Amino acid sequence: MFKAVLIKYNIPIITAFLIIGLLILSRFYRYSLGDTYIFFSPPTWQHWFGTDVIGNDIFLKSTSALFIAVITLIIVLPAIYIGGLLIGILFSYFDNPKLREFFLNLAHYWITLPILLIAIFLLILVGSGQGNIIGILIFVLLPSQALYVYNQMEEAKKQDFVIAKRSYGFSKGYIFLHHLFPYIRNSFNNYTLSRTPEILIMDLTFNFLGLGVQSPQSSFGRMLFDGLSFMFSAWWMWVFPVILVILLFLIINWYAARIISREKINYG
Repeated sequence: MFKAVLIKYNIPIITAFLIIGLLILSRFYRYSLGDTYIFFSPPTWQHWFGTDVIGNDIFLKSTSALFIAVITLIIVLPAIYIGGLLIGILFSYFDNPKLREFFLNLAHYWITLPILLIAIFLLILVGSGQGNIIGILIFVLLPSQALYVYNQMEEAKKQDFVIAKRSYGFSKGYIFLHHLFPYIRNSFNNYTLSRTPEILIMDLTFNFLGLGVQSPQSSFGRMLFDGLSFMFSAWWMWVFPVILVILLFLIINWYAARIISREKINYG
């Protein structure tokens, strides 16, 4: 029922245009402020989302955090998609039992570990920064991506049409490229898109702990941390970032659901 209401009133589309509009508007909004600073102010006509304890405008901080979250997704998703695809296909392609056993043991062991805690430990070692967050997100998510591709490839090899192609003498490379990869592509697309909320939550957690974006830049996690101390006395410091995070999740969930439903229609 909830999804039907969203689709009927085009709420995700409107939300997407709203977020894009906010990012564009922030560029012009910045110049309208000038060099004036108003400390700890609630929302006004001059400062739409209010200001924090040192006079930073919450609207500018929120749009900057939104931009960083979107850029993180744009980098991490393609990286784990391509990397997982290549690694999974390579281990499925080569018929080396020892190599396969090593890969499977390593991948299965890795996915049983507390990935979030490992990522936090790695961030403490390499240092804070959004670039390091992006690199570590790719590193910790890649093994499970590769394992998914490998398992799907091995399952596809058992299909009748693949066995028939082998019996007709088609090369392994031809079968992988023209039959196995198209067979797993749709499910792997869905699997990768389904990890988008996981990426956002991990990024939010890292920044909340102060391991990501540093001042003067801002992130949703850091803004939520700063707003904890003023949850009731300065509600605007955390309410508006939370609203933008919810809108971002809404758009991503709608977009992923549309892609999955479209692939189900096209491929049954």
